[in-house]
Amino acid sequence: MIADRLKQYYVDISAILAIDSWNTIKEISQGVQELREDSTVQKMHEKAEERQKFLQWMNPVSCTEKHATCHGQRNPGTGRWIFHTDEYKTWNTSDCAFLWLDGLPGHGKTILASSIIDEIQGSSEAEPQTLGYFYCNFRDDRTTSAAAVLRSLIVQLLQQSQDDWITKIGEQQSSNTKGNLDSLRNLWQQKCDAKTHPTDLKFLRKLLVEASTLVHRPVLVIDALDECKDYPDLARHLVNLSEDAHLRLFVTGRSEADIQDAFNDLPTMSLKDSAGQMKEDIHVHITEQLKNQKRLSRLPDVLQKTTLEKLLEKADGMFRWVQCQLDVIMTCKRPDSIRNALDDLPAGLYETYDRIIRSIEERGKDDGPIVQRCLLFLAGAFTPLTLEQLNEAMMIEIGRLSLNEDLGVMDTMDIVFACGSLVTYNEKTRVVALSHYSVKEYLISRPNKILKSISDMHARICELLITYVLCDFIDEICAKGKHPLIDRSDFDFANGSKDHPLLSYVIRGWKHLRHVSDEDPCVMDVLSRLNSEFLRNTKKHRVLAAAEYWQSWPEGRRRLYAVDTLPLPSLLFIPLVHGKPWMVESLVKQHPDLLDVDIAPGLGSPLIFAIAKRPDCLSILLKSGVDFNKLASFVPYLYGRHISGGSHALISWATVIGNEVAMDFLLSQTGPNIPDDILHMAVMASKPSHTFISKFRQRGADVNFIINGTTPIHYVLSFYSDWSSCQLLPILKALVEPSCNLSLQDRTARTVLHIALDGRWSGAPPSQRVAEAGVFRRFE
Repeated sequence: MIADRLKQYYVDISAILAIDSWNTIKEISQGVQELREDSTVQKMHEKAEERQKFLQWMNPVSCTEKHATCHGQRNPGTGRWIFHTDEYKTWNTSDCAFLWLDGLPGHGKTILASSIIDEIQGSSEAEPQTLGYFYCNFRDDRTTSAAAVLRSLIVQLLQQSQDDWITKIGEQQSSNTKGNLDSLRNLWQQKCDAKTHPTDLKFLRKLLVEASTLVHRPVLVIDALDECKDYPDLARHLVNLSEDAHLRLFVTGRSEADIQDAFNDLPTMSLKDSAGQMKEDIHVHITEQLKNQKRLSRLPDVLQKTTLEKLLEKADGMFRWVQCQLDVIMTCKRPDSIRNALDDLPAGLYETYDRIIRSIEERGKDDGPIVQRCLLFLAGAFTPLTLEQLNEAMMIEIGRLSLNEDLGVMDTMDIVFACGSLVTYNEKTRVVALSHYSVKEYLISRPNKILKSISDMHARICELLITYVLCDFIDEICAKGKHPLIDRSDFDFANGSKDHPLLSYVIRGWKHLRHVSDEDPCVMDVLSRLNSEFLRNTKKHRVLAAAEYWQSWPEGRRRLYAVDTLPLPSLLFIPLVHGKPWMVESLVKQHPDLLDVDIAPGLGSPLIFAIAKRPDCLSILLKSGVDFNKLASFVPYLYGRHISGGSHALISWATVIGNEVAMDFLLSQTGPNIPDDILHMAVMASKPSHTFISKFRQRGADVNFIINGTTPIHYVLSFYSDWSSCQLLPILKALVEPSCNLSLQDRTARTVLHIALDGRWSGAPPSQRVAEAGVFRRFE
């Protein structure tokens, strides 16, 4: 009986223990699963963060705000006709197609582009599309470079990719094998090597092709191609892109000669062939304005009808022209004045602008100076300017050491009212801009009191900005050590300082100097006064002269310095970094001792900087009696180069940079010696040149010179194995011929022939291996 009861207890206890064990195991399993999930989430978070940092490093420009503005300007129902044209239908139903929309200034190309972007974004097609778009915008210098266009489109595609491309390029990197993301892998390595974002258009085009393979049905829209400063180069790189990247590409732009030549054999749609549809859209636009604009809506019905008919008759497809005439009508105070204006409409945009400028001059002594100063800055500024910045710009008076507040306006909106149809104003951002690209073209090309030439425009702006820097209140800001560009990494370009909003633009306005092509005496005078001021006030010099340079330093390094202890840049810094050669020459004549002074900590001497960044200034700096063999100390990574050693000869630096002009000049001199490591420097260049190598070998450079157990040829075979034969063979031949000791072993005890035949070369086609091995076998 007791034994039976114990057996029953045993069974019950075993069951209880089993349940308890199962619960424990379940809890442990759940805990392990949660840890795995947490680890997976953490890894995903880290990868997303890594991806975001990479895309930010690409320095893209967002056009979402510009698109929102264009969307808001479009009248409901207008622009829809384009979707029913045969050209658009053909383009839209293809997976791989190109279409160029060509039109004259003011014909609404940008608004049509925004309509197409909205249509694609709102598409309900079963198969998803991936849209990337870019608005080239003359008002914002960041959007007018071909490299910025391509970089931004690449980033948009990569952002939308559902593919884990980071893992893919990591696998290619670790296995050192070629794949379909080679350019993206190289780009990732550039970022890891702390190099700057890419600017080479050929490389960026390859990246765009690769990025397009990572998304579904890519579609790209580029607006206002002609507003890009280097649009001929961009147009050339867009030809055949749709086929190579298997995408749809829609481009708008004027019919400039270079664009016509590039797109000559490609599908084109001209707005001049759509006059009827354009007229209908203009009819809608005028009707909407007559209905919704307060002053226009009060006009008698008969006068509204006359306005509609007269403007439609003369519009010739120009929305911009129509809007300018409506703006004029809104200023009229009597019906008779409106009828007179409608009976005497100007022909085209330029005549319209002539009349606007003339009417401003006739208004009185206030509006003329306000508009002149405003248009000067808006036509020449590299970034958008706010109403407050423009008002402070009005207060600058040449020769005065303080702002003249009497020259500013009491109500900043008076600036907008004075300029009328020539500018637009965004109430949300408070940014004022020229209303159309044609306004800038008019100001530059038409004789007027505001601008004589592009060079003169930048000269006048330089004179005003430097006068601003010389003001006493700038001394006070620098004395307190509170310059926003130094103290804040999140500095807001538009807001700047509360008391002095223009300061944020002035600090980065040195680049205007690069556009003053003529030797302007006023600019020379103000630069001379600036140098005198910097010699007098070293604190001002520290804070202002190289603010952007300090901002480019790693944050950890910047924190090592208080404003008081920031290293002092050279007086040559501003002219050499931002100016024209004649400015550099003028300063060197006055202060020849500056040739021996580093232009800024880490950047080295003026010659080192000129070899890397300003080859146009080399002749000025080299003719002044330089010791060509003197080693220069600088930090190569500040120039995006990673080479060992802290001191290098000028010719070595020219070789690494790939500056053939500087190298040939130095070789032509009797003074310079050829450094022992020159061939190592030649093969470590970002783009090794067989021409450089041959020239050095002709002058006795030692191809067998060993650094860290490696000869130049060992280095080439080890680090450029992913190059094609046509790229690599000329460099190998230049190194091998003549007298190359091919039996020398590297630090892994391999000869060059071993490296050529094994390891990374084993995956190469037999013909490639034979060709490369043949280079060496001829000398065994």
